[in-house]
Amino acid sequence: MEASAGPLGRLRLLLDVHHSRLAAQRLRAGGYDVTAAADDPGLAALSDEELLRAAWQQQRALVTENVKDFDRIVRSWSSTGEHHAGVVFTSPRHCRRSTRAYPANLVAGLATLLDEPPGETTDLVLWIP
Repeated sequence: MEASAGPLGRLRLLLDVHHSRLAAQRLRAGGYDVTAAADDPGLAALSDEELLRAAWQQQRALVTENVKDFDRIVRSWSSTGEHHAGVVFTSPRHCRRSTRAYPANLVAGLATLLDEPPGETTDLVLWIP
């Protein structure tokens, strides 16, 4: 299966469980195609590798701040030829969940990415500044 930026070139996202479902709701309200693993008990129960596979099957880039685990998975998959639909890393410094700025700061960063998506997301790894 090939993954790209989705229908009509629109980037589709899946937020990892540690990101607020409110961020996904706000992005959807803005017309973006975003889902949250926290809204789906089946997705929320998956291991990191299973979640990345589910994102691939849904043609969604996965948004996570779990750099340690997902960087390892992405590197391993790259060496074996397994693909993903993109990984978007967020910084815990910028998207600190314990501040009043969250999830607005996450929504703003993702909206910028969604407004100017890369042309192809298969195996792409990005950081939200």
